[in-house]
Amino acid sequence: MSLVVLAALALVACGGDTDAGGGSKQKFLGASELCEGAFSAEGAAALRTVTGAELFYPSPEGEGVSTAAADLEHDFLRRAPFSPEHRLCSVYRKGGNDFTDASLSFFLAEKYELDTSDLAADQHPYAMGKLASAGLKRSYLLFECVSPGLPGSAKSPALIGGEISDRHPPEKGSRLLWEASLTALHSAALALAKELGCARDGGLSSKVKLVPVSAR
Repeated sequence: MSLVVLAALALVACGGDTDAGGGSKQKFLGASELCEGAFSAEGAAALRTVTGAELFYPSPEGEGVSTAAADLEHDFLRRAPFSPEHRLCSVYRKGGNDFTDASLSFFLAEKYELDTSDLAADQHPYAMGKLASAGLKRSYLLFECVSPGLPGSAKSPALIGGEISDRHPPEKGSRLLWEASLTALHSAALALAKELGCARDGGLSSKVKLVPVSAR
């Protein structure tokens, strides 16, 4: 995000409030307030762990659960051979610069992406959705969606992929950190599944269940 856009975010965040001296007072948000409520209580706690921050700039205009859902519905209707990634949430922590500290994107995936035989060495597979893997820099989650808003999905469910990336991963990390990454992604994916009207919430549990599995 450019410095100009970041400055615009700051102006929006001010919300007209002033400090005791009459100047503008910057407002920041908690993790649970970002991106149209994409993060549940456990998802927000996980995002704080991933970013190391408690407060964040408001979400950029045009990002959020409803916009990502509308974009995916459009892609599904077009039956495009390749679906672009749609940014659901760009995360900018208080005190950061004009680069995202974390970002979450979703896209229509292909069945071949369910193959875990060539999973990267830094990815740890989990039993979640149709496929999930967690890492310090990136985590992935795929789930199926059958919804009236996705015509034809009853016969051929939409396979939706999600990715979270962290710009400041430690060189060496623990299971706690990569599971926090996957937890934040699960929260956003669940919010998206609900927005899309996916049957059984796309097979995603209401609370994250972190069960490691062996890569095939």
